[in-house]
Amino acid sequence: MVTDPARAEAYRRAGHWDGTTLSGRLAEAAARRPGRPAVIDRDGAAVHSYAELERDVSTVAAWFDMQGVGAGDVVSIQLPNWYEFVVIAVATQAVGGVINPLLPIYRRKELLHAFTVAESKVVCTPATYRDYDHLTATAAVIEEAGRSIVHVVVDGTRPATVAGAGAGAATATAADGPTVWFADLLAGNDGDPTNDEGEREVPGPGPGPGHQRAASPPGAVSELIFTSGTEAAPKAIMHTEQTANFSVRVAGEDLGIGDDDVVWMPSPIGHSTGFNYGVRFAVYHGLPLVLQDRWDAGVACDLIAARVASYTLASTTFLQDLVAEAERRGDRRLGSMTRFGCGGSPVPPELVRRAAACGIGVLRLYGSTEVLVATWNRPDGPAGKAIDTDGPALRNVEVEVRDENGSVVDPGVAGEIHIRGPNTCVGFYRDPARTAATFGPGGWVRSGDLATMDEDGYLTVVGRKKEIIIRGGLNITPREIEDLLLDFPEVDRAAVVGLPHERLGERVCACVVLAPGTDLDFETMVGRLRTIGLATYKLPEQLEVLDALPVTASGKVQKFEIVHRLVGSPPGPEPSSQQGGNR
Repeated sequence: MVTDPARAEAYRRAGHWDGTTLSGRLAEAAARRPGRPAVIDRDGAAVHSYAELERDVSTVAAWFDMQGVGAGDVVSIQLPNWYEFVVIAVATQAVGGVINPLLPIYRRKELLHAFTVAESKVVCTPATYRDYDHLTATAAVIEEAGRSIVHVVVDGTRPATVAGAGAGAATATAADGPTVWFADLLAGNDGDPTNDEGEREVPGPGPGPGHQRAASPPGAVSELIFTSGTEAAPKAIMHTEQTANFSVRVAGEDLGIGDDDVVWMPSPIGHSTGFNYGVRFAVYHGLPLVLQDRWDAGVACDLIAARVASYTLASTTFLQDLVAEAERRGDRRLGSMTRFGCGGSPVPPELVRRAAACGIGVLRLYGSTEVLVATWNRPDGPAGKAIDTDGPALRNVEVEVRDENGSVVDPGVAGEIHIRGPNTCVGFYRDPARTAATFGPGGWVRSGDLATMDEDGYLTVVGRKKEIIIRGGLNITPREIEDLLLDFPEVDRAAVVGLPHERLGERVCACVVLAPGTDLDFETMVGRLRTIGLATYKLPEQLEVLDALPVTASGKVQKFEIVHRLVGSPPGPEPSSQQGGNR
C-alpha cells in the first residue's frame, strides 16, 4: 500500500475512509426502496429492481462461498454492459473477493496476461458476443494459463456436451476448472446432480436479503483494474472499498446528485470509468442504472429521453456522436442530461457549446484509473470555466502542477499534474518499478499528464508528458495544435504525434479524420495555422488523413498505435499522407 500509515489514519479519522462497502450499500438501497429499478439493460427492455438485484447477489455470493472464493480471490468479469455483470461484481465484493473488470474486446493476449497476473479463480464471460465464441476461446486461454479456473458462462444456450463431458454437465476444462452456466447457478441447478465428472455443486438460492458473511476489511484490495491500452503494457491498478467509495461519494456530493437522478452508462463497465462511475456510483447512491450495451447514438438519445437520465461519465467520442445525432434529428428531449461528465481525451470548447444547444450540460473533468476523478466542473460553476477548463479538485483531493524540479508552478504555467487524496489507488499489483516511478513521497501520484492551473484552482490539461514532441531541442505540446485543428470545419477528429527524424530528433505529424464530404490538404492546413499565429517550429510537417483514430474501448486515442502504423508495418489500411519540408 503506497499511502503511508499516518496519512491513512488521518483519512479514517476524518471520515474520508469509512466502513461502507458496495454490497452494504446495495442492502441499504434494497431495504429503502425494494421495488425501485436498479439496473435497466438490453436497450431498456429489461428492468431489474433493487430487491431482485440483492436476491441474485445473495445467490451468487452463496455459490462463491461453496466454490471457496473469499478474501483476496480474484473474479475476472469479461461481460458487456449487462445486468449479470453487476450481480457478479457485487457478489464478489460481498465475499471479500477482488473484482477484476475486463473489456469484452480483449482476446487471447490480453486475457492470458490478466489471468496470469491476477491469478483469477473465477472467470465470467458470455457464451458468444458479437459473433465471437467466448466459450471456446476462454477455455483455450484457461488451458494455456495452466490454472484451475472456474468459468461462468452468461447468456448462452448450454450445449449438450462440452469437452467430452456428460450430457448437460458442467464440464471440466484441461486445467480442471468447471464450466457453469449463470442461469443454472441462479436457479440452483448445475444440470448434473450426481457430479460424475467431479464438478463442484452449484447451490440453490442464497440465504436471502440481509445475509451477512465474513468479508475483507474495507481497506483490503477489492478492485484490480488493468489500464485500457494507451500504453503498450497495461498496469494492474489496485483500489479498495475505501478509495473507490470515497471517490463516488464526494463526486455525488459535489455534483449535487439527488434521489431522483438516473445514471446512464454507455462506457464499458469492464473498464474503470464504466464500473466505478456507472455501477459503483449508482449502487452507492441507490439510483437506477441504465446500461447501454452496443454504442449507437440514436439508441442513446432514446434511452436518455425515455429514462430521463441525468448523469453519466463518458469520453469525448461518446459526446461527439451523441451531439451529432441530436443535431441531425433536431432532438430536444435531452434536457434531463444536466451532468455529462466528460474526459479521457480533449473536450473541445465548441463541442461543449454545441451540447448545451441540445440541452446537454457537459462537465469537463480530469482523472485516471490510478486516482479516479480528481477535478470536475460543477453544475453551478462559472459557465466559462466549464467550457474552457477541466474543473477544480473534488473536495478533500489535492492537485498541484509542478515543474521538472518538483516545484509548484505559477498560475497559467504548464507542468506535470500531481495528485494526493483518499481517492488514489494503493499501488500496482506485482509492478514495483512502475509503482516506485508513479508514487512519490508524501502520497503524491505523478500523473505523467501536463496541465495549467489558473488562480481559481481550475485545471486545464494540455497533454501527456510522454507525448511531448521534442523537435530540435524545443518542446511542443500536441494538445495545443490539436485544439487548433479541431476548429477547422473539415476536421472531425485530430491527433498530433511526433515521428522520428534523423537531424531534429522528432518532427510534428498531424493526423485527422475529416467530416463527410470535405477535404483538407497540407498547404491549406499549414497556411491556416500560420495565419492563426502558431509558431513556425510547431507547424506540422506531415498530414495524415485517417478513416478513424485508433482508440481504446473507453475512447482514449492510442497515439503509440498511430506512430506504429506510420513508422512500422501498419496493421490496417495505409493512411493518405502529405508532407512538407523542414522549417
